[in-house]
Amino acid sequence: IYKLNIIINKKAIMIDTILFDFDKTLAYMKPSHEELYISAIKEKNTKLFNFNITSIEIESAWSNWTYGNDIKHLNESKNEKTYHQLRKKIHTIRLKKIGVSKNIESIAERIIELESDTKYYFLYEDVIKSLNYLKSANYQLGIVSNHLWNLDVIVDNLGINKYFKTIISSARVGYRKPSTEIYQIALSQLQSKIESTLFIGDNLKNDYEKPKKIGMDAILIKRNSNIESSSYINSLNELINYTTQ
Repeated sequence: IYKLNIIINKKAIMIDTILFDFDKTLAYMKPSHEELYISAIKEKNTKLFNFNITSIEIESAWSNWTYGNDIKHLNESKNEKTYHQLRKKIHTIRLKKIGVSKNIESIAERIIELESDTKYYFLYEDVIKSLNYLKSANYQLGIVSNHLWNLDVIVDNLGINKYFKTIISSARVGYRKPSTEIYQIALSQLQSKIESTLFIGDNLKNDYEKPKKIGMDAILIKRNSNIESSSYINSLNELINYTTQ
């Protein structure tokens, strides 16, 4: 068992399992998701209009699949085909909100194609060193992400699948963070106890507040964004500070 010292909150946390978010925690998209939207719109519409891509509200498009504080789409996650249709609906909702009306279905299809392309995903420079260290220290590692059907393929293409015992994508399990079930699925697959698990991500609600609420410890990583929390790290390399017992 290892004692992981999170310096930022001055508390030694006894853990044996670490769960990571994916986007903006382990990896990032380049071009960004917003830029892929713009690219798809430009490809399919010869006459452009004025639109504000930053006005796209990511989570609001999921309102039809929201139940209380949970977002779930179990029927749509039965297989890749049904999830593809759900993803198309989500993009269509977002496109309509920013004023797109022409060629909207073909644009939505193109966005799906672009966002699933592994060549647009890149690792942060601190990831490999940190994962090597944590793996050698016998921590169980997993990914829990609101992501696409082919997240496992993206992770494999980045060369980091060997570090993780489980890779959970909301697309496949039918629950999106902060739904309690998606965290429980990861813990069940790893046979880990909730009190000995640490969650690391960039989203205050999904990766910090909800994990803490259900009994995990959690810490945010600051990746070029403003984080309103006293518990955060600037690099995954800050996790490399431990003592054995």
